[in-house]
Amino acid sequence: MALSPEGQWPQYTYIVPQAYTKSRVRLVGLGNYSPNGIITNEFFAYISTCLGDPRKAEDLERVTGLSTRHVRASTLQLCRTMAGEDAPGLIDDPNAPAEETLADMGVVAAQRALASADLEASAIDTVIGASSSDNDGFPTTVGLVAARLGIPTVRATMLKGACACQAEAFQVCAEILAARSAKRVLLVMSEGLLPNIMNVLDWKTSSLFGEGATAYVLERGDEDTYVINGSDARQAASLFYQTPLRKDTVEMAEVDIKIRQLFREGKGKELSQLLSQYHVGYTKMNGKEVFREAPRSMAESVDALMRHAQLPYDELTHIVPHQANSRITRRLGELLIHDYGWPESTMDKLVDNFRYYGNLSNASIGTALVELLRNNRLHPGEWMALPAVGGGLNYGCWLVRYQGLKNIDAVLNPAI
Repeated sequence: MALSPEGQWPQYTYIVPQAYTKSRVRLVGLGNYSPNGIITNEFFAYISTCLGDPRKAEDLERVTGLSTRHVRASTLQLCRTMAGEDAPGLIDDPNAPAEETLADMGVVAAQRALASADLEASAIDTVIGASSSDNDGFPTTVGLVAARLGIPTVRATMLKGACACQAEAFQVCAEILAARSAKRVLLVMSEGLLPNIMNVLDWKTSSLFGEGATAYVLERGDEDTYVINGSDARQAASLFYQTPLRKDTVEMAEVDIKIRQLFREGKGKELSQLLSQYHVGYTKMNGKEVFREAPRSMAESVDALMRHAQLPYDELTHIVPHQANSRITRRLGELLIHDYGWPESTMDKLVDNFRYYGNLSNASIGTALVELLRNNRLHPGEWMALPAVGGGLNYGCWLVRYQGLKNIDAVLNPAI
């Protein structure tokens, strides 16, 4: 793929094609962690019905493409606290710890990634973290992960933002390795959005999310990779979140009490109005705007990198986007075909594992890659594009050739 015959870039809405990084980076380690607690669609159908907007579980699956979400034991308990102990669709893991932090999940994912690369933690020079739901100010979640791994004195940098932080983190790692300030970087992403940045009873939003962590080991390699990112705060209203400050906590407690009261009274309209009026501490999402803008920003990111790499369409095997929802993934493929001239076979390259995990924010691409390996669909030598989009609006992509793992069994059958 190349520029137009006139040497011009397409008329992109978002991406600035010149703002990319070309570097020689190899993905040598990959791991993920999914808690074993489950929330099914029955839970959110129950909430919607209690609020006077009845839905069936199959209705939610048809609209979202989602059937289950993996969550921690503490999140299941929060769901029962908010919706009642008899709320259906909450499946416990009897062996799960009562409390499990983002750092706890990140450590397991990191240990699995290191094992897949056949490396000890001491081989890592730098640790980069990313999260949309991190509630540790300092020490940071990634700092805690590094300490738990036994490398407390290496550089540990935390990126905080929405779901496109994973693409931003890929670029940060690539630039660190290109600058030769590190030989090997551990990238850790851990998420718990449902309990941390939204209200469980806001079911149209909370029903889309799960929890989990992923980790990557990257090192300087011998083959070019390409990564690009961008941001457009003019689209902030489509998906945004404000972290509550200490001065907000009293008001938030009052709002939560009122929300639970409205839920018990079945006053869904009033509950929605209250959430829309209160802008601190809860994620706000305009689904129609997200669906319109998110796929386009990812499509532009993928298209721009393919043109930079001058890579033919048929050499790209997988497009593994941030798993926001199945409809956004399909729309990404449609835009590449209809707006940028990609072949119809592009739809077969799209990877979608949203159905069983939900939106894992920055942990979504890594989890999808693990599922590809488990299903024997990802093989050494294959090119893959890893685009992401998130609130803000932020967006980006990493174009990289998968070269295999030394110990793939650590991904498929983790001992940790």
